[in-house]
Amino acid sequence: MRLPALLFLAAAVLAAGCATPRTGAPPLTGAPPLTPSADVTPNFLVPSARERMVFLARQEWALFGRAVAVRAPDGTVQLAFEGEATHEAQPAMLSRVLMYWYAVTRAPIVGRQGELEPWSAAFVSWLARSAGLPPEEFPATVLHWDYIERFLGARDGARFVARDPRVYAPRTGDLVCVSRSGAVADFASLRHGPYHCDLVVAAGAGAIEVVGGNVGDAVALARFAADERGLLLPRDDRSWVAVIEQRDR
Repeated sequence: MRLPALLFLAAAVLAAGCATPRTGAPPLTGAPPLTPSADVTPNFLVPSARERMVFLARQEWALFGRAVAVRAPDGTVQLAFEGEATHEAQPAMLSRVLMYWYAVTRAPIVGRQGELEPWSAAFVSWLARSAGLPPEEFPATVLHWDYIERFLGARDGARFVARDPRVYAPRTGDLVCVSRSGAVADFASLRHGPYHCDLVVAAGAGAIEVVGGNVGDAVALARFAADERGLLLPRDDRSWVAVIEQRDR
């Protein structure tokens, strides 16, 4: 056998060996394991899924120039940038938006008029996926309603569950949602339609801070009022319709 053929055969054998799962290796489904077996304890602090989602949200907010959303008297949203002003169509920022979108769908992101499709739900799904949550715990979707509907019927022990914002105070790592349709005014009237949800990155008596995608064509932070119990106060422009509670597991 000639040397090149022998080398080719050896490489093929090695490749076949590498492609064969080790005996007892975990299947490649769901969240990846942190350790080789259940009886091995990490010797470092492992942040929770909610902490990872909050860290990622703040990271993307910083990359977009630390934009803070402020509602103008005419109802429009304006962004005040603590860093360099950014926009979804800038090459560096567009690469982030494409990453969020194509991490959860293969549908085209450019619409019929040449504009980007709304990507706020893709951003939330990307946060969950990048934090290590599998699709069975948080769906990969570009529609907020898809996960709101699932969490409305969440089983006992589920990581996420939809809650009524009139009686549940959001915590850091939860999602807060508003309806973009006048047909939905509160939690009891939730139905299929357009929504917007943001991740809570800070919460307490008096106010919460959230980070969301596609806010003024950027990843932006917003602040909303809460009462002394942490319950969200009504907004002038849109109604709070749901809080997606994230439970630690």
